[in-house]
Amino acid sequence: MSAFAQQLIYGTSYGMNLAVAAAGLALLFGVYRVINLAHGQLIMFGGYIAYVVTTGLGLHFFVGFAAAMVAMGVAGVILEISVFRILQRRPATDQLLASLGVYMMIGILALRIWGDFEARPINMPGEEGAILLGEDIRIDFARIVTIAITIAVFAVLYFVVYRTHLGRTMRATAQGPETATLMGIRKREVAALVFFIAGALGGAAGAMLGGLFNVRPDMGFQPLLMALIIIIFGGMGSLIGAIIAGLVLGILYNLTVFYVGSKLGDLVPFAVLLIILMVRPQGLFGLPGRRA
Repeated sequence: MSAFAQQLIYGTSYGMNLAVAAAGLALLFGVYRVINLAHGQLIMFGGYIAYVVTTGLGLHFFVGFAAAMVAMGVAGVILEISVFRILQRRPATDQLLASLGVYMMIGILALRIWGDFEARPINMPGEEGAILLGEDIRIDFARIVTIAITIAVFAVLYFVVYRTHLGRTMRATAQGPETATLMGIRKREVAALVFFIAGALGGAAGAMLGGLFNVRPDMGFQPLLMALIIIIFGGMGSLIGAIIAGLVLGILYNLTVFYVGSKLGDLVPFAVLLIILMVRPQGLFGLPGRRA
């Protein structure tokens, strides 16, 4: 029972981190109707920024966490202005391929900067302490810290989206871009805001995932893949769906790896994706018209 509790907490921590990454993709699709594959590299760069600030400069993790969010938020705005704003009237496939090109470019840039695939650690608060469950089971405080941070991030995100004027403009644009424009909402400003928030969420996910699993130039691929599965599972454009789907996948993945093995654990996300596409293609909280 102690081992199950450990894996449950570890799965919750991992799933919530993935949910933060997926929330950025869900927000972009919900408002802007685009899937940004470069989001995975924003996660990776967020991890490196946290690494440089914490391990490199010796500052507290929360300083590196904030720096990663701000820097990747700005990177998201730059990406919107330089790529997606130009391609906004082009087919979705063009935007998808453009984001893939940006993904490859950022990956090459990361290799040029850091030069290798060496795993680099991030100094996390609580990494030295642990909660003991029985004789052999321990739960790192760092896992508890990431869960607490994620809850705080989602609380702020909920407040911004559902309790502020900026959030109302985003939701209005998502429901009807043309009508929102006629009502005086500036679509370009909303797009820049959405890309900033999405990028900041990617930076937050990168800092936390890097703290738990170290930072590498290729660390953005798996979170991106999992985030894509999560937004399909939870419902395209649904923030609540992204959170719940992230938790479910994280817990299922950890339990499968622990009790069955890592090889079968890697199949869990794809099995869930296959089932959801056959049973409920719009996802758990998606609208019938928004299918993957």
